[in-house]
Amino acid sequence: MIEVLPANIDPNEWPELSYRLRLTDGLPTFPPERSVVDALVEGAGLPGDRVIGEIPPRRQEATVEAIAANAAMAGCRPEHMPVVLRALEAMLDPRFNLAGVVTTTHPCWPLALVSGPIVRQLEMATGESVWNGGGARANLAIGRAIRLAIWNLGGAYPREPVQEIMGHPGRMAFCLPEEPDNTPWPRFHEDRGLDRDESAVTVFACESPQIANLWGVATPDDGPVGERWLELVADQMRARGNSNTHTMGEMLVVFSPSMARQLAGEGFTRGRVQEFLWQNARRRIGDIRVEADGRPAVSAAARYDWWPDWVDQEDPETRVPVTASPDAIHVVVSGADSIPCASVCPSWGHLGGFAITRSLAPERASDDA
Repeated sequence: MIEVLPANIDPNEWPELSYRLRLTDGLPTFPPERSVVDALVEGAGLPGDRVIGEIPPRRQEATVEAIAANAAMAGCRPEHMPVVLRALEAMLDPRFNLAGVVTTTHPCWPLALVSGPIVRQLEMATGESVWNGGGARANLAIGRAIRLAIWNLGGAYPREPVQEIMGHPGRMAFCLPEEPDNTPWPRFHEDRGLDRDESAVTVFACESPQIANLWGVATPDDGPVGERWLELVADQMRARGNSNTHTMGEMLVVFSPSMARQLAGEGFTRGRVQEFLWQNARRRIGDIRVEADGRPAVSAAARYDWWPDWVDQEDPETRVPVTASPDAIHVVVSGADSIPCASVCPSWGHLGGFAITRSLAPERASDDA
Protein backbone atom coordinates (compact mmCIF):
# COMPACT_ATOMS: atom_id res chain seq x y z
CA MET A 1 0.00 0.00 0.00
CA ILE A 2 1.33 3.45 -0.90
CA GLU A 3 1.16 6.10 1.77
CA VAL A 4 0.44 9.53 0.33
CA LEU A 5 3.48 11.55 1.22
CA PRO A 6 3.63 15.00 2.80
CA ALA A 7 4.14 17.99 0.57
CA ASN A 8 7.66 18.60 1.84
CA ILE A 9 9.23 15.27 0.84
CA ASP A 10 12.71 15.65 -0.56
CA PRO A 11 12.47 14.49 -4.20
CA ASN A 12 16.12 13.45 -4.02
CA GLU A 13 15.30 10.91 -1.32
CA TRP A 14 12.25 9.43 -3.03
CA PRO A 15 13.89 7.14 -5.63
CA GLU A 16 15.88 5.13 -3.10
CA LEU A 17 12.94 5.07 -0.69
CA SER A 18 10.65 3.67 -3.38
CA TYR A 19 13.12 0.89 -4.13
CA ARG A 20 13.61 0.11 -0.46
CA LEU A 21 9.85 -0.10 0.14
CA ARG A 22 9.36 -2.13 -3.07
CA LEU A 23 6.95 0.40 -4.50
CA THR A 24 8.38 0.05 -7.99
CA ASP A 25 9.23 -2.90 -10.22
CA GLY A 26 12.53 -1.38 -11.27
CA LEU A 27 11.94 1.94 -12.98
CA PRO A 28 12.27 5.22 -11.06
CA THR A 29 8.99 6.89 -10.07
CA PHE A 30 7.72 10.28 -9.02
CA PRO A 31 6.88 10.90 -5.33
CA PRO A 32 3.10 10.68 -4.68
CA GLU A 33 2.86 13.99 -2.83
CA ARG A 34 -0.47 15.05 -1.34
CA SER A 35 -1.04 17.98 -3.70
CA VAL A 36 -0.41 15.82 -6.75
CA VAL A 37 -2.64 12.99 -5.53
CA ASP A 38 -5.45 15.41 -4.65
CA ALA A 39 -5.30 16.89 -8.16
CA LEU A 40 -5.50 13.40 -9.67
CA VAL A 41 -8.50 12.49 -7.50
CA GLU A 42 -10.19 15.68 -8.67
CA GLY A 43 -9.43 14.72 -12.26
CA ALA A 44 -11.10 11.36 -11.66
CA GLY A 45 -14.36 13.09 -10.79
CA LEU A 46 -15.02 10.59 -7.99
CA PRO A 47 -14.60 10.65 -4.19
CA GLY A 48 -11.15 9.57 -3.08
CA ASP A 49 -12.60 6.85 -0.85
CA ARG A 50 -14.68 5.29 -3.62
CA VAL A 51 -13.67 1.63 -3.94
CA ILE A 52 -13.14 0.55 -7.55
CA GLY A 53 -12.65 -3.10 -6.62
CA GLU A 54 -10.17 -5.62 -5.26
CA ILE A 55 -6.96 -5.89 -7.28
CA PRO A 56 -5.65 -9.46 -7.59
CA PRO A 57 -3.70 -11.44 -6.68
CA ARG A 58 -3.53 -9.84 -3.20
CA ARG A 59 -7.11 -8.58 -3.60
CA GLN A 60 -6.50 -5.37 -1.75
CA GLU A 61 -9.27 -2.80 -2.08
CA ALA A 62 -8.38 -0.15 -4.60
CA THR A 63 -9.80 3.26 -3.76
CA VAL A 64 -9.68 6.17 -6.16
CA GLU A 65 -7.06 7.79 -3.91
CA ALA A 66 -4.86 4.69 -3.85
CA ILE A 67 -5.03 4.44 -7.63
CA ALA A 68 -4.26 8.16 -7.84
CA ALA A 69 -1.14 7.62 -5.72
CA ASN A 70 0.08 5.04 -8.21
CA ALA A 71 -0.84 7.34 -11.09
CA ALA A 72 1.20 10.08 -9.42
CA MET A 73 4.18 7.74 -9.30
CA ALA A 74 3.69 7.06 -13.00
CA GLY A 75 3.65 10.73 -13.93
CA CYS A 76 -0.03 10.96 -14.85
CA ARG A 77 -1.89 14.22 -15.24
CA PRO A 78 -5.44 14.67 -13.85
CA GLU A 79 -7.00 14.27 -17.30
CA HIS A 80 -5.45 10.79 -17.58
CA MET A 81 -7.31 9.47 -14.54
CA PRO A 82 -10.64 8.53 -16.18
CA VAL A 83 -8.78 6.26 -18.60
CA VAL A 84 -6.76 4.62 -15.81
CA LEU A 85 -9.83 4.06 -13.62
CA ARG A 86 -12.08 2.73 -16.36
CA ALA A 87 -9.35 0.42 -17.60
CA LEU A 88 -8.87 -1.03 -14.12
CA GLU A 89 -12.64 -1.38 -13.69
CA ALA A 90 -12.85 -3.28 -16.97
CA MET A 91 -10.02 -5.60 -15.91
CA LEU A 92 -11.96 -6.45 -12.75
CA ASP A 93 -14.87 -7.78 -14.80
CA PRO A 94 -15.00 -11.53 -14.03
CA ARG A 95 -14.90 -12.31 -17.76
CA PHE A 96 -11.43 -10.81 -17.93
CA ASN A 97 -9.95 -13.09 -15.23
CA LEU A 98 -7.32 -10.57 -14.11
CA ALA A 99 -6.04 -12.89 -11.37
CA GLY A 100 -5.23 -15.50 -13.99
CA VAL A 101 -3.73 -13.00 -16.42
CA VAL A 102 -1.42 -11.56 -13.77
CA THR A 103 -0.17 -14.87 -12.34
CA THR A 104 -0.10 -17.22 -15.36
CA THR A 105 3.08 -18.66 -16.83
CA HIS A 106 1.95 -17.25 -20.19
CA PRO A 107 3.48 -13.95 -21.43
CA CYS A 108 0.33 -11.85 -21.70
CA TRP A 109 -0.48 -8.52 -20.07
CA PRO A 110 -3.54 -6.23 -20.13
CA LEU A 111 -3.35 -3.77 -23.00
CA ALA A 112 -5.28 -0.51 -22.57
CA LEU A 113 -6.59 0.34 -26.04
CA VAL A 114 -7.83 3.95 -26.09
CA SER A 115 -10.17 5.12 -28.85
CA GLY A 116 -12.21 8.17 -29.76
CA PRO A 117 -11.75 11.95 -29.41
CA ILE A 118 -9.86 11.56 -26.13
CA VAL A 119 -6.84 10.33 -28.10
CA ARG A 120 -6.40 13.84 -29.49
CA GLN A 121 -7.49 15.55 -26.27
CA LEU A 122 -4.75 13.78 -24.30
CA GLU A 123 -2.24 14.34 -27.12
CA MET A 124 -1.60 10.63 -27.39
CA ALA A 125 0.83 9.50 -30.09
CA THR A 126 -0.58 7.30 -32.85
CA GLY A 127 2.30 7.46 -35.31
CA GLU A 128 5.88 6.23 -35.30
CA SER A 129 6.91 3.95 -32.41
CA VAL A 130 3.33 3.74 -31.20
CA TRP A 131 3.92 0.45 -29.36
CA ASN A 132 6.53 2.10 -27.13
CA GLY A 133 4.68 5.33 -26.54
CA GLY A 134 5.70 7.37 -29.55
CA GLY A 135 7.29 9.96 -27.28
CA ALA A 136 3.95 10.95 -25.75
CA ARG A 137 3.50 11.29 -22.00
CA ALA A 138 -0.08 10.03 -21.95
CA ASN A 139 0.68 6.76 -23.76
CA LEU A 140 3.28 5.65 -21.24
CA ALA A 141 1.93 7.30 -18.09
CA ILE A 142 -1.47 5.62 -18.45
CA GLY A 143 0.05 2.20 -19.06
CA ARG A 144 2.54 2.70 -16.24
CA ALA A 145 -0.18 3.75 -13.77
CA ILE A 146 -2.11 0.55 -14.48
CA ARG A 147 1.05 -1.50 -13.97
CA LEU A 148 1.92 0.18 -10.68
CA ALA A 149 -1.63 -0.24 -9.35
CA ILE A 150 -1.46 -3.97 -10.05
CA TRP A 151 2.06 -4.11 -8.57
CA ASN A 152 1.36 -2.17 -5.38
CA LEU A 153 -2.32 -2.90 -4.73
CA GLY A 154 -2.40 -6.35 -6.25
CA GLY A 155 1.02 -7.48 -5.06
CA ALA A 156 1.93 -8.87 -8.49
CA TYR A 157 5.57 -9.72 -7.74
CA PRO A 158 7.61 -12.29 -9.70
CA ARG A 159 7.26 -15.73 -8.05
CA GLU A 160 5.20 -14.06 -5.29
CA PRO A 161 2.94 -15.31 -6.91
CA VAL A 162 3.50 -14.31 -10.58
CA GLN A 163 4.74 -17.36 -12.51
CA GLU A 164 5.32 -15.79 -15.93
CA ILE A 165 8.25 -17.72 -17.39
CA MET A 166 9.76 -15.33 -19.93
CA GLY A 167 8.06 -12.02 -19.20
CA HIS A 168 6.41 -9.34 -21.28
CA PRO A 169 7.91 -5.87 -21.91
CA GLY A 170 4.38 -4.47 -21.84
CA ARG A 171 4.30 -5.09 -18.10
CA MET A 172 6.23 -1.84 -17.78
CA ALA A 173 3.52 0.14 -19.62
CA PHE A 174 1.09 -1.30 -22.20
CA CYS A 175 -1.18 1.25 -23.84
CA LEU A 176 -2.19 1.65 -27.49
CA PRO A 177 -4.24 4.58 -28.83
CA GLU A 178 -6.25 3.93 -31.97
CA GLU A 179 -5.78 6.46 -34.77
CA PRO A 180 -9.06 8.39 -34.46
CA ASP A 181 -9.18 10.17 -37.81
CA ASN A 182 -6.77 8.73 -40.39
CA THR A 183 -8.64 5.46 -40.77
CA PRO A 184 -11.10 4.16 -43.39
CA TRP A 185 -13.15 2.16 -40.89
CA PRO A 186 -15.40 3.00 -37.94
CA ARG A 187 -13.62 3.61 -34.66
CA PHE A 188 -12.95 0.42 -32.75
CA HIS A 189 -15.50 1.14 -30.00
CA GLU A 190 -18.25 1.77 -32.59
CA ASP A 191 -18.16 -1.89 -33.57
CA ARG A 192 -18.47 -2.70 -29.87
CA GLY A 193 -21.75 -0.85 -29.40
CA LEU A 194 -20.72 2.71 -28.54
CA ASP A 195 -21.33 5.93 -30.44
CA ARG A 196 -18.61 7.22 -32.74
CA ASP A 197 -18.14 10.49 -30.85
CA GLU A 198 -17.74 8.78 -27.50
CA SER A 199 -14.34 7.93 -26.13
CA ALA A 200 -13.59 4.50 -24.75
CA VAL A 201 -10.94 2.23 -23.34
CA THR A 202 -10.79 -1.47 -24.15
CA VAL A 203 -8.66 -3.86 -22.14
CA PHE A 204 -7.34 -7.00 -23.77
CA ALA A 205 -4.64 -9.32 -22.43
CA CYS A 206 -2.21 -10.18 -25.19
CA GLU A 207 1.39 -10.86 -26.05
CA SER A 208 3.89 -8.36 -27.39
CA PRO A 209 3.26 -7.31 -31.01
CA GLN A 210 4.70 -9.51 -33.73
CA ILE A 211 5.42 -7.64 -36.94
CA ALA A 212 3.94 -8.71 -40.25
CA ASN A 213 6.11 -7.12 -42.92
CA LEU A 214 4.82 -7.49 -46.47
CA TRP A 215 7.94 -9.13 -47.87
CA GLY A 216 7.63 -11.21 -51.01
CA VAL A 217 4.11 -10.19 -52.01
CA ALA A 218 2.78 -7.97 -54.77
CA THR A 219 2.56 -4.18 -54.50
CA PRO A 220 -0.45 -2.01 -55.42
CA ASP A 221 1.33 -1.16 -58.67
CA ASP A 222 0.65 -4.73 -59.74
CA GLY A 223 -3.10 -4.55 -59.10
CA PRO A 224 -5.28 -5.61 -56.15
CA VAL A 225 -3.15 -6.91 -53.29
CA GLY A 226 -5.53 -7.09 -50.34
CA GLU A 227 -5.95 -10.85 -50.25
CA ARG A 228 -2.22 -11.49 -50.66
CA TRP A 229 -1.43 -9.05 -47.85
CA LEU A 230 -4.02 -10.58 -45.54
CA GLU A 231 -2.78 -14.10 -46.31
CA LEU A 232 0.63 -13.02 -44.99
CA VAL A 233 -0.95 -11.60 -41.83
CA ALA A 234 -2.95 -14.80 -41.39
CA ASP A 235 0.26 -16.81 -41.61
CA GLN A 236 1.67 -14.78 -38.72
CA MET A 237 -1.49 -15.36 -36.71
CA ARG A 238 -1.46 -19.16 -37.01
CA ALA A 239 2.02 -19.75 -35.61
CA ARG A 240 2.12 -23.22 -34.12
CA GLY A 241 3.52 -22.08 -30.77
CA ASN A 242 0.94 -19.49 -29.76
CA SER A 243 -2.00 -20.22 -27.48
CA ASN A 244 -4.63 -19.20 -30.03
CA THR A 245 -3.59 -21.96 -32.43
CA HIS A 246 -4.25 -24.51 -29.70
CA THR A 247 -7.12 -22.97 -27.72
CA MET A 248 -8.73 -20.25 -29.90
CA GLY A 249 -9.76 -17.27 -27.74
CA GLU A 250 -9.27 -13.76 -29.18
CA MET A 251 -6.51 -11.97 -31.11
CA LEU A 252 -5.52 -8.40 -31.95
CA VAL A 253 -4.38 -7.25 -35.40
CA VAL A 254 -3.15 -3.66 -35.87
CA PHE A 255 -2.87 -2.18 -39.36
CA SER A 256 -0.92 0.91 -40.29
CA PRO A 257 -3.11 3.63 -41.87
CA SER A 258 -1.66 3.07 -45.34
CA MET A 259 -2.35 -0.66 -45.22
CA ALA A 260 -5.89 -0.06 -43.96
CA ARG A 261 -6.55 2.44 -46.77
CA GLN A 262 -5.37 0.00 -49.42
CA LEU A 263 -7.58 -2.74 -48.02
CA ALA A 264 -10.58 -0.43 -47.77
CA GLY A 265 -9.97 0.77 -51.33
CA GLU A 266 -10.34 -2.82 -52.47
CA GLY A 267 -13.64 -3.17 -50.65
CA PHE A 268 -12.46 -4.64 -47.37
CA THR A 269 -14.59 -3.45 -44.46
CA ARG A 270 -13.43 -4.33 -40.95
CA GLY A 271 -15.95 -7.17 -40.97
CA ARG A 272 -14.66 -8.54 -44.27
CA VAL A 273 -11.08 -8.37 -42.97
CA GLN A 274 -12.12 -10.31 -39.87
CA GLU A 275 -13.90 -12.94 -41.96
CA PHE A 276 -10.96 -13.35 -44.35
CA LEU A 277 -8.45 -13.69 -41.52
CA TRP A 278 -10.69 -16.15 -39.68
CA GLN A 279 -10.99 -18.33 -42.75
CA ASN A 280 -7.26 -18.22 -43.54
CA ALA A 281 -5.54 -18.10 -40.14
CA ARG A 282 -5.93 -21.86 -39.66
CA ARG A 283 -3.69 -24.91 -39.24
CA ARG A 284 -4.18 -28.60 -39.82
CA ILE A 285 -4.77 -30.64 -36.70
CA GLY A 286 -2.02 -32.87 -38.07
CA ASP A 287 0.38 -29.93 -37.66
CA ILE A 288 -0.97 -28.71 -34.32
CA ARG A 289 -0.86 -32.01 -32.43
CA VAL A 290 1.95 -34.46 -33.17
CA GLU A 291 2.91 -37.78 -31.60
CA ALA A 292 6.51 -38.56 -30.64
CA ASP A 293 7.01 -40.44 -33.90
CA GLY A 294 5.69 -37.51 -35.96
CA ARG A 295 2.23 -38.91 -36.66
CA PRO A 296 -0.79 -36.62 -36.16
CA ALA A 297 -2.22 -36.93 -32.64
CA VAL A 298 -5.92 -37.56 -33.29
CA SER A 299 -6.77 -40.15 -30.65
CA ALA A 300 -9.37 -39.54 -27.93
CA ALA A 301 -6.55 -39.01 -25.45
CA ALA A 302 -5.20 -36.10 -27.48
CA ARG A 303 -8.59 -34.39 -27.78
CA TYR A 304 -8.83 -30.69 -26.81
CA ASP A 305 -11.97 -30.20 -24.73
CA TRP A 306 -12.00 -26.44 -25.33
CA TRP A 307 -12.49 -26.66 -29.11
CA PRO A 308 -16.14 -26.43 -30.26
CA ASP A 309 -17.98 -29.50 -31.46
CA TRP A 310 -17.82 -28.44 -35.11
CA VAL A 311 -14.06 -29.11 -35.12
CA ASP A 312 -13.56 -32.71 -36.30
CA GLN A 313 -10.67 -33.71 -34.05
CA GLU A 314 -10.36 -37.19 -35.54
CA ASP A 315 -9.40 -35.89 -38.98
CA PRO A 316 -5.76 -34.72 -39.24
CA GLU A 317 -6.74 -32.58 -42.27
CA THR A 318 -9.20 -30.48 -40.28
CA ARG A 319 -8.11 -26.84 -40.40
CA VAL A 320 -8.68 -25.12 -37.07
CA PRO A 321 -9.08 -21.31 -36.82
CA VAL A 322 -7.19 -19.25 -34.23
CA THR A 323 -10.42 -17.82 -32.80
CA ALA A 324 -13.88 -19.26 -32.36
CA SER A 325 -15.48 -16.58 -34.56
CA PRO A 326 -14.46 -13.72 -36.88
CA ASP A 327 -15.47 -11.01 -34.41
CA ALA A 328 -12.96 -12.37 -31.89
CA ILE A 329 -10.24 -10.96 -34.18
CA HIS A 330 -9.92 -7.35 -33.03
CA VAL A 331 -8.89 -5.05 -35.89
CA VAL A 332 -7.42 -1.62 -35.06
CA VAL A 333 -5.65 1.10 -37.07
CA SER A 334 -2.59 2.74 -35.52
CA GLY A 335 1.07 3.42 -36.21
CA ALA A 336 3.02 5.49 -38.71
CA ASP A 337 1.38 6.45 -41.99
CA SER A 338 4.31 5.31 -44.11
CA ILE A 339 4.86 1.88 -45.64
CA PRO A 340 2.00 -0.64 -45.27
CA CYS A 341 2.56 -2.85 -42.24
CA ALA A 342 0.67 -4.84 -39.61
CA SER A 343 1.31 -6.32 -36.21
CA VAL A 344 -0.29 -9.32 -34.56
CA CYS A 345 -0.84 -9.83 -30.83
CA PRO A 346 -1.83 -13.37 -29.85
CA SER A 347 -3.61 -13.80 -26.53
CA TRP A 348 -3.79 -16.19 -23.62
CA GLY A 349 -6.29 -18.16 -25.68
CA HIS A 350 -9.55 -19.36 -24.17
CA LEU A 351 -8.42 -18.88 -20.56
CA GLY A 352 -9.14 -15.17 -20.10
CA GLY A 353 -8.04 -11.65 -20.84
CA PHE A 354 -10.99 -11.20 -23.21
CA ALA A 355 -11.64 -7.73 -24.59
CA ILE A 356 -13.82 -5.57 -22.34
CA THR A 357 -14.80 -2.08 -23.53
CA ARG A 358 -15.86 0.77 -21.25
CA SER A 359 -17.13 4.19 -22.27
CA LEU A 360 -15.28 7.17 -20.84
CA ALA A 361 -18.44 9.29 -20.80
CA PRO A 362 -19.45 9.96 -17.15
CA GLU A 363 -23.12 9.26 -17.91
CA ARG A 364 -22.16 5.83 -19.30
CA ALA A 365 -20.18 4.83 -16.22
CA SER A 366 -22.18 1.63 -15.69
CA ASP A 367 -22.12 0.46 -19.32
CA ASP A 368 -19.72 -2.01 -20.85
CA ALA A 369 -19.31 -4.06 -23.98
